[in-house]
Amino acid sequence: MFLGHVVGTVWSTKKTPNLEGIKFLIVHPYNLNKEPGTDIVVVADRLGAGIGETVICAYGKAARSAIGDQDMSIEAAVVGIVDRMDLQDCGSDDTVEAARRLRSAGEGGAV
Repeated sequence: MFLGHVVGTVWSTKKTPNLEGIKFLIVHPYNLNKEPGTDIVVVADRLGAGIGETVICAYGKAARSAIGDQDMSIEAAVVGIVDRMDLQDCGSDDTVEAARRLRSAGEGGAV
């Protein structure tokens, strides 16, 4: 599993029949190693995550289980929408910033 930031939505009118009715998001994984994080992942979402939210995503069989169909043509899926992260001695600026955003959202914007 990985934590990521939802940065967009994918719209597709033509797709494999078993993907009908599934929402797809563009997720930028948080980089825990302080290396350039330029990768994005397209993930299936049945939980209703939106742009700007932090999500927990799973790959492979765990992703298909979360969506509810082991035969579905997906490789990654949202398995949780993060409300809060508590970090201690974390070396990642991306993750620390995500935790600050989540905490300030829960406290009416105060950092």
